[in-house]
Amino acid sequence: MGVLSNQFISPIGEKNLLAYRYSGSDASLLYKYFFSPIAQALVDKVIPSWLAPNVITLIGFMCTFIPHIIILCMFPNQIEGPAPKWLCILAAVGQLCYMILDNADGKQARKTGSSSPLGLLFDHGCDAMNTFITGLSVFTVTQLGNTNYTVYAAIIGMITFYIATWEEFYVESLNLPIINGANEGIVIMIAIYIATAIGGTNIWTHSFGPLQANQLVVISFAVMSFVTITSNMVTVYKKDSKRFANAVFNLIAVFYIAFTMWVITSYTDVVSEATNGGTRLVIYIGGFSFAKLVGHLQACHVAHEDFQQFRKSTILILTFLNAHTLLAFYLDWKLWEEMDVLIGGLILTLISYTYFVIKIISQFSRVLKIYVFKLGSRDAEGLLLYELA
Repeated sequence: MGVLSNQFISPIGEKNLLAYRYSGSDASLLYKYFFSPIAQALVDKVIPSWLAPNVITLIGFMCTFIPHIIILCMFPNQIEGPAPKWLCILAAVGQLCYMILDNADGKQARKTGSSSPLGLLFDHGCDAMNTFITGLSVFTVTQLGNTNYTVYAAIIGMITFYIATWEEFYVESLNLPIINGANEGIVIMIAIYIATAIGGTNIWTHSFGPLQANQLVVISFAVMSFVTITSNMVTVYKKDSKRFANAVFNLIAVFYIAFTMWVITSYTDVVSEATNGGTRLVIYIGGFSFAKLVGHLQACHVAHEDFQQFRKSTILILTFLNAHTLLAFYLDWKLWEEMDVLIGGLILTLISYTYFVIKIISQFSRVLKIYVFKLGSRDAEGLLLYELA
């Protein structure tokens, strides 16, 4: 089932939703001795029993989204600028709160007996959004600037998250290793914000040989991502070597290949154009498309259905972007200004992602007979927008 379909999960998948049971573990010492105990104490002593887990998830997401919006308003066209100390502290505190609440929502679900595939889908959806939103915020305070380097750094983060979800799909369990991005990675980002608040944004432009400090940070993340991705692939192979070829096919994300190709062939070098905000637009297009791809993969996981990475909406958007750019790059046919094409691509991406979110939440809520942001069962067959509240 693809774009403009009324339902994204088949009738058989809907039956599978009712039988789904979450499986997962987290070997991180930070999780075991810090995040989990704090989240548990919060659920036991502070959070009321009537509060729905998805509300906690949404509040946690807003803790990173609000600092991101402030950074966007202060530096709308450049992924750099003299971020004030208070903003760096706010971003650090927001990231910490996000992590604690991201652990608290599952504990609240178990406490209230409201665990469901919808909660897992909603949680992963917010995590996917946070991946590129937080990335943009970190790139800004570390002064990476409007460069292809920034875009590739964002792609590295998205691919790492996508492959972790890919592993969960094929292994049918989310098992985080002793060092992982969900815990240690978040703490590193918090440390970056705090270091910036103390030393100022200029610390990230100091040179260490041929590289700047901010470039070394990205390279370090790339190395950690490579190790994580390799571990994900080995785990999937050990789980079922016969399905590994099919798994790798879904791992070869055509989206990222086409997206990178589009960035490289930009005839106006729109990413590096410092006055028009092209870099942010590019990452937003990639980010929302990535979040939708992860949403599809997660929905197929909990519904126990085959995953299809070739979504009609993604193909349409990438064809629109690449066709125009390639025609201009090779044949000098410039039908529109490239910034207008970027804005059009972002609009299409937002429409596609919003449609998917509304429809998939509606379908899960209807099948499971639960509300999104309210505890208790529901009997109505449809899900109206006002029922989300």
